[in-house]
Amino acid sequence: MLDNSHFYHQLTRKAVVLFGRLFDDVTIVRKNDQTGKETSRFLVPIIYSPKEKMITRLFSDPDLLRSVGMILPRMSFEITGISYDATRKQNSLLRAAKSNTSTHVTASYMGVPYDITFALNIYARNIDDGTHIVEQILPFFNPDFTVATNMIPDLGAVKDIPVILNSVANDITYEGDFDSIRYINWTLTFTMKMHYYGPISYPKIIKTVYANTYNDPSLQSGYITRLNVINANGKFKSEDFVYTGNSFKTANAYGIVVSYNANLGKLVLGATQGQFRVNNTIHAVSTNGVCQIASFDASPLQLVSIKVQPDPITAQPGDDYGYDVNVTEFGDSDRVATITVDSLIYSADDMTISADIN
Repeated sequence: MLDNSHFYHQLTRKAVVLFGRLFDDVTIVRKNDQTGKETSRFLVPIIYSPKEKMITRLFSDPDLLRSVGMILPRMSFEITGISYDATRKQNSLLRAAKSNTSTHVTASYMGVPYDITFALNIYARNIDDGTHIVEQILPFFNPDFTVATNMIPDLGAVKDIPVILNSVANDITYEGDFDSIRYINWTLTFTMKMHYYGPISYPKIIKTVYANTYNDPSLQSGYITRLNVINANGKFKSEDFVYTGNSFKTANAYGIVVSYNANLGKLVLGATQGQFRVNNTIHAVSTNGVCQIASFDASPLQLVSIKVQPDPITAQPGDDYGYDVNVTEFGDSDRVATITVDSLIYSADDMTISADIN
């Protein structure tokens, strides 16, 4: 079911690093009570660690003298959950692509949206230190803070990743014996809007596109291909997809089954794309049926042929270039119409097209 090719974009690890970097420059400033002048300034350390582990460390060293690395104040964070976000779902067939060479691009299907929930824990010895840290964080989340980052450099797409502040809570210990350590704990929960991407492929750049329209007068409207088949094995159900080639993803031609008569060896296809040829092997997607094309029961009538090419043909993805469009119409007498498109701008990054057609 899953793709056999191995891939690992380290997206969860990058999300953890990104979240930690948001809070790695929080500082505490100490001032003289009489003069108000600054006496010291230091960064508040932050590590990836569960809250329970941090509290255990605090209680195992009540005087905070065992290790200078555990002197309060301090922060820790952890992932508390990952959930699918259906509200950000995009078309699964869309691709993000970046020019790789003159003949190929680096591409991947659109990412799957997931929300990563983080918990940021702040530990302080007194109330003022806790609020000192919290007040340096809250003004930047209204309620989200958006970071532009390139999670997958091979795709070259810089994505805006919102980090949303969901809640703020504090826990101040007032009770306990004189031997117990007293600390202030603030817990801030965040949601990071992430996308997870699948394997990266390197498809060729399409520089010439042919679009042909056929009609078969002997069939109903929309039915364009009627075949005589041999060596049939399996079933061909109505409305099932069929294709020629090694797989459906790389098919040379494909269509939808309209009807199939195993006794007569008749297969009727509709909505076909590509070109079916005699001796091609046809595969059914859902039933795994197989047959071979012996002949066409009725020759399709070609109506229109369209050829589209970049102008100049040497244009690369990301360049500004135009298109030459040649349209050939077939009827009682052949008619050829050539359309030249001027100042057509194509951008491989945002997939936008604008044109002035003469």
